[in-house]
Amino acid sequence: MAWWVTDPGRARSEQAAVAQLAEGAGWLGGIRWYVGDGLALTVDFDVAHGAETFPLTMTYAALHPHAPPRIVPRDGGRLSGHQYADGQLCLEYRPDNWVPDVTGAMLIESAHRLISGERGEGDRRVPSAHHATLGQRTRGQPFRFLLMPQAERRLACLPKGASVEALVSERMRAQTFVSTLVEVDGEAIAGAWEPGTSGSDQFPARIVSLDPAEPKRGLTVERLAATLEALGLLEDARRVRMPGSMHVVLASPGDVVVHYVYDSKGVRSVVEYQTLPVTDPGRRLPEAYDALRGKAVGIVGTGSLGSKVAVTLARAGFGRFVLIDDDVFLPGNLVRNELGLAAIGIHKVDALAARLAAVRGKVEVTKRRVPLGGQESSGTTESVLADLAACDVIVDATADPHAFNFCAAVALRNRRPLVWGEVFAGGIGGLVARVRPDLEPEPQAARGRIAAWFEARGIPVHTDPGADPYGGGPDGTWVADDAEVGAIAAHIARFATDALARPADTIFPSPAYVVALRAGWMFDAPFETWPIDLPGAKEWSPEATTASAEESLALIRELMPSVVDDDDQPAA
Repeated sequence: MAWWVTDPGRARSEQAAVAQLAEGAGWLGGIRWYVGDGLALTVDFDVAHGAETFPLTMTYAALHPHAPPRIVPRDGGRLSGHQYADGQLCLEYRPDNWVPDVTGAMLIESAHRLISGERGEGDRRVPSAHHATLGQRTRGQPFRFLLMPQAERRLACLPKGASVEALVSERMRAQTFVSTLVEVDGEAIAGAWEPGTSGSDQFPARIVSLDPAEPKRGLTVERLAATLEALGLLEDARRVRMPGSMHVVLASPGDVVVHYVYDSKGVRSVVEYQTLPVTDPGRRLPEAYDALRGKAVGIVGTGSLGSKVAVTLARAGFGRFVLIDDDVFLPGNLVRNELGLAAIGIHKVDALAARLAAVRGKVEVTKRRVPLGGQESSGTTESVLADLAACDVIVDATADPHAFNFCAAVALRNRRPLVWGEVFAGGIGGLVARVRPDLEPEPQAARGRIAAWFEARGIPVHTDPGADPYGGGPDGTWVADDAEVGAIAAHIARFATDALARPADTIFPSPAYVVALRAGWMFDAPFETWPIDLPGAKEWSPEATTASAEESLALIRELMPSVVDDDDQPAA
């Protein structure tokens, strides 16, 4: 129902305020109230200035008084530089500063100030309070050029009148073409994405350095060619006019514009790109995360939990991944996985590798389509474990004891931090844990102590997946959703980054936590957290003793007599 029907008192007060304004202002007249389209309360009025009269219409918003009315010229014309494309005047009261106390009469006064201010004696420009965001400036521009800082510095060094070869990388997403320079005069330029990745194509371009006063925008094909001819760049001008396509970059310090010249239905045309200068955003990650550069993480299990952990770690700075999982992504996985529709039918490790590249641009991914702890040849399992051993931190996201055994063995033997976690049945909560060499117990001992912690509270560690361990949810069953899986995945990722970014100064007082996501079972409230301490840490994989070294040597002599002779030297 229209607001003025449910709140007639406010409607009457709006009418009274406009009438009162008209009585005291000689410039306001022609007032006529009526119901417009969509039952909108509407008023026509005329604003007089000098010998001119400006017919305007004010339409109240459906959410009035919580949203501002709009005022437009009744004849649909342009009467101000402060006017949107749809004709609405940009006044002093707008959605960004609106309060319910502002009345329609106050907007009418603002419209009068705008008109009289722009039509006063001399060149009087009404100051603009409108600050368009990047999104507002570009939403009508499907062609966009990212000007990266390194490219901007390189272009500023070109002498005026110079013409050099360049390489543009361009990709199309959501009906938007985005380009960036990847090479200038044979010199590679750091772009927003790595060349050849993210579905981008590369095109040759020509960069021309101009005087700042030279026009660069709104050029036709002929004016662009004439600009080049005036600089003596006859070959560039000829290429602009001849059939084919090319990118032309007109550059001067602080002002870079890209033009794309092409043929369309026999007509030579040009498209001008919206330049988006990319400034240094400053530090977006903790300083400690600098230690993650070049580090490798092994993730066993790339399902709903592992996929989210992987992407979070890529954003944190990890550039090398070993992904281990034999599963194929199917439609039922869509509700909780980091992957989307395009991944259906693809092995999860392959699709996740592509997702990591889409997030980071350049990542090094080793993909193993193997179920760790499943039925595979010994040689395959051994090679997978070798890949895992080369990682700086290992994440087990399988909640599978067989997979954990292998992860624990690799972590122990190679002295690697091990992080693991699981979402409890139905998403009621989850467990996150980590062990670091010499700082926490060895992985299997830690897992045993976590199990003992649960048992001491009368809670079985492993429950039949087909059973309801909590006595039934609101609808008889509980199913974990994406947000619940994501919450536990985020904590696992934090453990993994902390293990390498802060090896001696962790932000986690305890090595394991049980986190509630809703009330029930062992939890009184959501977000309840139970820390689990794991005392009894000792040195991992201590160095071999003299006695064990002698035993090893004796075993080598027995099994490999051709390798060593009686003097323990390599055999001839």
